[in-house]
Amino acid sequence: MKLLSSLLAASFLLAASGANAGKLAGKNVILIQGFLPQHVFLPPSDGGQADGVDYWKSFPLYNNGQGDSNRNGIGDDDPHAKILHFSSAKRIEEPDQSGSGLNVVNQLKQLFASEPGYCAEGCVVVTHSTGDLVMRYVMDNSHLLDQYENHLNVVAFVDLAGAGGGTEGAVWLNAVANGANIPGAIAEGLAAWLGGDLNAPGLEPGILYDLQPSVARNTSVDNIPAIPRLRVASAGEELYGLLTHLFIKGTDDSVVPLHSACGAAFDGAYDSCTRDLRIDGRVKNGVNGPSTYYDYHYPIIMSEEMPHNDQFKGLGWDFSSGYPWLVKGRDMTFALSGAKAYENGTANQTVDVDVEYETVYAWWDWFRKYRLISNASSKSMGQVVMDSFE
Repeated sequence: MKLLSSLLAASFLLAASGANAGKLAGKNVILIQGFLPQHVFLPPSDGGQADGVDYWKSFPLYNNGQGDSNRNGIGDDDPHAKILHFSSAKRIEEPDQSGSGLNVVNQLKQLFASEPGYCAEGCVVVTHSTGDLVMRYVMDNSHLLDQYENHLNVVAFVDLAGAGGGTEGAVWLNAVANGANIPGAIAEGLAAWLGGDLNAPGLEPGILYDLQPSVARNTSVDNIPAIPRLRVASAGEELYGLLTHLFIKGTDDSVVPLHSACGAAFDGAYDSCTRDLRIDGRVKNGVNGPSTYYDYHYPIIMSEEMPHNDQFKGLGWDFSSGYPWLVKGRDMTFALSGAKAYENGTANQTVDVDVEYETVYAWWDWFRKYRLISNASSKSMGQVVMDSFE
């Protein structure tokens, strides 16, 4: 079944364009990474550029998932997809002007100085995790772009596991950085998440401070631009998930809670992004989901089984974490009620989202009704995004 749903956004049709690598709906793409735990122990000398390029190497919207073949850490293989980077050892704002927010602003200045028309017809920004929070700051402070402010013509965001609402894990990590004595099980979970020794000298929490819910939820939320932020949320298990679940509020993907990923206006302990659909796709009233969202934030895709770090990767074997890990497709559901809730909003423009889904009466669950995105279990999240926004 095809659903054509009008959402608050810019007036164009989001579509996957196979003819041009990196393009979405014929629009150029900007990609921005999430939190990189290795930066906490070893701040990068290049501001995180090489790591940022490596981050998206298998994502289908960048160079068809072939990575940076030049291996120069610049990310210049795809003329239609630009990768922004930042050091996770830096806060969004730093007194010496070296913060992650200004770092990204300066990269955008360089982009528009060299390619003034890159976003002339509109750009789609794809974020993962902490990139959501960083880009919220950048959009709210677009005046920092100076003469290039009008060049940043963003028509839509696709936020994968968006951490704009913060994560409780960051609260504990900042407590560790400030010398607090953390209970054993929680300390083990934090160390597993970061992949290092919490007692190591020189720990640089950096942007983790900004990821605390009380801080994140006060970062650039007063003047949210009228641009749709299409939210993708999941609840899968990373290897360390059994431990990180202990301190993250509500359902989470082992790193980011649903209250953040869904774009909820409040940091509740939610189990889904909507109130009439479980995160596994079962249609059911009375689900514990948000009642209100941030302005222009729309939960679109959910997956019960997709882990946090699989959202930005292609399918196949991944060795980036030091051990082999098979990234595979997962069942996903289309958060229809999240879309319909905003059809009568206040924005003057519209975006059409075309998601192919099917209604299934599941034999494995007493033939209860499920809404599942067609063939999602054989695709990466990036492929589903490309196929869904047509």
